[in-house]
Amino acid sequence: MPARLRITLDECDAMDDRQFEYALRDLLIRDGFDARQVGRAGDQGAGVIAEHSRLGRLVVQAEQTTVAVRVGSHVMYQVQGTAGPLHRADIAVVVTNGYLTRDAKTWGERHRIHWVDRDRLGQWAHDGVPLHHLLRLPARRGD
Repeated sequence: MPARLRITLDECDAMDDRQFEYALRDLLIRDGFDARQVGRAGDQGAGVIAEHSRLGRLVVQAEQTTVAVRVGSHVMYQVQGTAGPLHRADIAVVVTNGYLTRDAKTWGERHRIHWVDRDRLGQWAHDGVPLHHLLRLPARRGD
């Protein structure tokens, strides 16, 4: 995967759900993760699962939507309930090409569910800021 992969927000907007998950997978690979797309109907809060030698296992819930639609707290609740127990995640992230409600952001931050909204997605996908830098993800303890 080329280290200079860039995806515009317009390209993200034109993708369907599965294409969006594959794009997120490719961005994670660009950033040094071993990532795979796993999303499907009933994916229980995981569209992409990625491993990183220093950061551990990352589970991404992809929410491809129209810009006008805001992703609500219910998505955060679902990810909280499945990321660790079901997918053995060290880090859980909700990524949308739209925006999140204020409650979703606040709840996510309180419960250590990271989020990437449209603004952050632009920095990650188009500007090339690695996800772990953008979200200030800590290395696992003992590493």
